[in-house]
Amino acid sequence: MRKPDFFLLGHPRSGSGQLNGYLARHPDLFMAKKELHYFGSDLGYHTPPRSEANFLSFFEGCPPETRAGEASTWYLFSERAAEEIQAFNPQSKVIALLRNPVDVLHSLHAHFVFRGDEDIPDFAEALAAEADRAEGRRLPPYAIPRRGLEYSRLVRYAEQLQRYFDVLGRDRVHVVINDDFRKDPQAVFKGVCQFLGVRDDYPGWDATFEEDQRARNANRTVYSRALQDFLIRPEQQQVLEAVRPAAVPGWRFILRALRRVNIKYVDRAPMDPALRAQLQARFAPEVRAVSELLGRDLSRWSQPK
Repeated sequence: MRKPDFFLLGHPRSGSGQLNGYLARHPDLFMAKKELHYFGSDLGYHTPPRSEANFLSFFEGCPPETRAGEASTWYLFSERAAEEIQAFNPQSKVIALLRNPVDVLHSLHAHFVFRGDEDIPDFAEALAAEADRAEGRRLPPYAIPRRGLEYSRLVRYAEQLQRYFDVLGRDRVHVVINDDFRKDPQAVFKGVCQFLGVRDDYPGWDATFEEDQRARNANRTVYSRALQDFLIRPEQQQVLEAVRPAAVPGWRFILRALRRVNIKYVDRAPMDPALRAQLQARFAPEVRAVSELLGRDLSRWSQPK
């Protein structure tokens, strides 16, 4: 079976959805379903773990002359994914997305609350619970992966990138800064294409896709928490799978429609300036470390907005 040639990784809310969309539209690339999370066995993302045959089935239909890729956000955080990817395909390449650590955590917390993975709605309080959660306390019933609630660990960018540099080699890891991607997505995508060895003259961007991505990355909440929990929880999915009426075609479409109508888009409450300043000071050493590692000044991440 065909194995993927490259992997897109970067924490949730870093821009991987938009970049994955651009990759999927390139005529010389094939992108599997996003968030398969076959690698990263330390995270316990799937129980039981996804089989290799199941993983490779998502690449069936990839033309032999086309490069195949897969995007899973938690591969960067995982301590095992780099070695597992290397063992799986020693020639594979990796694209890593990085976003301002304070912004990504603020956005990710809101996303977790929306999904039901986080039961502490206040951002500052959720950050304060990290130590307890690392010891297995104050954890919500559902969180995938649970270690993702140790927010400060997520933005240890230098440590995470160094792991991939050591295992794959620096020349097989391409780092994208979210600020650059937002400012000039076409230029950044051309750099990605050159890294992958495919044409960088793919004609333009689809305005509709960009609008869809803005909606997708907007701050979301739900009208009914109970309905949301019922629709997304694994055990509920198993029940629905078991009892679905055979005579009702398109029942999955009905479930997706219910999820959509239960979503409302709201402006995210701005972060308290004092909390932002506190977090910028807290993560400043990490920003300096990743700046040194990449040979690039990212000190703006530690500056007031």
